[in-house]
Amino acid sequence: MCEKTQFWDQAKGLLEEWYVACTSKELKKDQPLQTTIYGKNFVVFRQKNGQAAVLLDQCVHRGVPLSAGKMTNGCVTCPYHGWSYQADGQVAHIPSVNGKFFPEKPHAFKQRSYDVCEQDGLIWVYLGDKAPTARPEIFKLPFYDAPGWQSYYMVGKYDGEMGAVAQNIMDVTHTIFVHEGWFRSESGKAVDATIEVSPRKVVVEYHDHEADVGMMPWLTNPHGAQQVHRDSFIAPNITLVEYHWGEPSGMVFNSLITPVGPYESRVYTCVSYKFPIPRVLAKAIQPAVNVYTWVVNNQDIKILAARRKGLENMPMTHSHSVRGDMAHIALEKILESLRHDQSLTPSILGKRPMQFQI
Repeated sequence: MCEKTQFWDQAKGLLEEWYVACTSKELKKDQPLQTTIYGKNFVVFRQKNGQAAVLLDQCVHRGVPLSAGKMTNGCVTCPYHGWSYQADGQVAHIPSVNGKFFPEKPHAFKQRSYDVCEQDGLIWVYLGDKAPTARPEIFKLPFYDAPGWQSYYMVGKYDGEMGAVAQNIMDVTHTIFVHEGWFRSESGKAVDATIEVSPRKVVVEYHDHEADVGMMPWLTNPHGAQQVHRDSFIAPNITLVEYHWGEPSGMVFNSLITPVGPYESRVYTCVSYKFPIPRVLAKAIQPAVNVYTWVVNNQDIKILAARRKGLENMPMTHSHSVRGDMAHIALEKILESLRHDQSLTPSILGKRPMQFQI
């Protein structure tokens, strides 16, 4: 069994979820796009009406990737023999048979199609087989189009599996080393927090209200308001990192993680911010905010690449954890419960205090 097939099969219950295939901007109307999820390639394309569609990226004739082809009459066309496919996977045209699109008697060939939803500037695809009424809801990004907020996407490739990337995003203790001087520096202070775990969610509320985290406190928190810092994991692939300084100011990082391979993920991070400055000025400083967030983002990409090298050199039979890793442990147990379609152990659930030093 090849590694890609094995990775897909090992996902089990995690396939019964929605994942981001691409951003709306990445998907052009006249050009098919290939995307990889759990090691399997899919072709994403827009129909004549602009709606997105997703098929398995393989022509049923001779196996050529459809994403290498072109768009014809709202269908994706294979570059080898010109077979064309509709959004539902039905073959709509075989040039060597009769040369007609959409024949009165449909061709007997079809490729696997997947349900798609375009929301918040993202193309979501459902990989599983459950009926629509039994599926989880697609996550609605809370700040993407909220009044007064500016938002943009960063798309990055991470050398880490979905759970490891989510752990990194939810991890405060690494920031004083990986992001020293950019995001947070070592202080020797104890941080009190509260962690709450439910079957599909982990929420950590930090009580370091006097901390000034961010690029420029004079911009983000000129009024000296207490900081509200909250990290959330929404299973199986979403993290929400929030910093708020009173009602007029906040910075939020909402990341959607798409598993690509055993040690590779694609992350779509929606950066949303609202500062106590005129809206036109908030929009004008977006390039500067973008540079700052990309620097921090690339620091995480580099440290996960280093982690991958370490694991490839010597796989870990057991990873050791301390109290500050409580969110990581809960996150992994939630993913395992979804993978095997099992309930979480009751002792994991509930709210409890958490303390660590930074």
